[in-house]
Amino acid sequence: MEGMTFHWQTDWFQDCMPLFSCLLEEAERIAAGKTGDFGKMGDLLGEIENICDPVEELKNCHYAGQMKNVRAVLLDLTQTDRKAELASYTLLPFLWELGEEIYFWGCVAEDAEKRKSYWQEEFVSHHRRVNPRRVEPKKVTIFIPACNHLDYTKQCVESVLRHTDLRECELLLLDHGSKDETAAYFHTIPNAKVIRFRENVGMLMFSVAFRACCGQYLAFVSNDTIVTEGWLSHLLDCLEREENALSATPVTPFTSNCQGIAPCPLEGLDEFAKDFYEKRKGNWRHRARIMPVIGVYDVEKLDAMGFGDRWFQTMEFWDDDVSLRARRKGFRQFLCTDVYCHHFGSVTGGVAWGRTLAAGRELFLQKHGVDAWGQGFCRSEDMMVLLPEMDLLETSISFLAVDCGIGDSIFEVQNYLKEQGKQVQTYALSEAEGYRGDVFPFVQGWHTAVEGTAAALTNAFAERRFSLILTEKGGLSGEILVERLVSGGYVLAMDSDFSSVLSLRKKRNHWTLWQKSI
Repeated sequence: MEGMTFHWQTDWFQDCMPLFSCLLEEAERIAAGKTGDFGKMGDLLGEIENICDPVEELKNCHYAGQMKNVRAVLLDLTQTDRKAELASYTLLPFLWELGEEIYFWGCVAEDAEKRKSYWQEEFVSHHRRVNPRRVEPKKVTIFIPACNHLDYTKQCVESVLRHTDLRECELLLLDHGSKDETAAYFHTIPNAKVIRFRENVGMLMFSVAFRACCGQYLAFVSNDTIVTEGWLSHLLDCLEREENALSATPVTPFTSNCQGIAPCPLEGLDEFAKDFYEKRKGNWRHRARIMPVIGVYDVEKLDAMGFGDRWFQTMEFWDDDVSLRARRKGFRQFLCTDVYCHHFGSVTGGVAWGRTLAAGRELFLQKHGVDAWGQGFCRSEDMMVLLPEMDLLETSISFLAVDCGIGDSIFEVQNYLKEQGKQVQTYALSEAEGYRGDVFPFVQGWHTAVEGTAAALTNAFAERRFSLILTEKGGLSGEILVERLVSGGYVLAMDSDFSSVLSLRKKRNHWTLWQKSI
């Protein structure tokens, strides 16, 4: 626990801390190849249970389930000759997650001000990798979690084995409380590290995988997917070439957030994916948010911001939370539209999805004070259709975004213009200061329109005229927009009519493209 603070510890949690320190010391000894005292560790866990079991705040979290997971791995350690490995990949991450579950839900979660302080000051340091010393760390840690659905899991794992050069990878297989033969199957995979949860503990699964990771990159592969030839090298190519890239994700069917594509028949999957890549090579789209059924992450950047947050108990909107924290760190997430992998469609999570979506959205609002599905959370396909209708002759484009919220439309316009070989200078103004952190790291100028959007359009960036103005706010004055455009410039707008001062180039449902006369 060196370098960590516990600002909100209670008296009973203070009693737990020396017990956890002793447990971690014993676990570190075992991970280092030394003999551990399993009886002592069992006694320490018993003392922690005596302290924590009466705590009412721990009744509705995963404390009890994770305690069972820790006890089960202690038993496993007495029955294996690979004690150091099991302690490194399972016992240590399990213990860290048990301690954090107790601290957050027992001492922090019920008070909004404590949560705010925790997220600002403690979350990152409390969620860094265990990263035990290992002889030959690999470039990529691939982790595949599974909870039942063994038939799908086998197809997923076999595709990873078939289409991945594992010489530079370590493979973590997480059995997340399965009641079928998943664990037995995982143990048949050569050189895989198996992490077995006897109890399903929700978001803790992501944190355990991250704590166990020793690679430079972490690849999450859902067990209801099938990867294709070159999937990992292509995604890594994006991460290694793009500045400040946090993650790279392939196109997959049955995925929302404009990440999906019609499914390819499985019998022609490999040829389809190969042709798909050749036609789209290098088409990487910076997006405001990513839903990663498969995702490769830069581990150093995750260490700087933390990965999954246990606050999202329903396992909904955790990815929106990661995306927001990434944006506000200035990290970029990419949808690699040159990489196709198959997705069966939420085999593990689909049943619970309908029951938990609203609860997860509310948890996001409580944490961040903005709606995860608020303005600008996902670009419109109608807007994308209008972009090729512009005839922008300049090499250097000055682009103004007006009240575009979270910013996905801004990023997609930037993506399009860069594909056209344009140099883009982006400026943004918004009445909503709450979105500043989502957009500011990715633009050359930001203006918070405390005076109102109409006045700001007159005053902000007054020395500039723009080739393109994007607005997702209806009711703006066309006269003001005309004054900010260069001759022949465009306005791309939602729910707007500028026919008195601009020429309509094309309309697509709620979206319109207008041009200033030359």
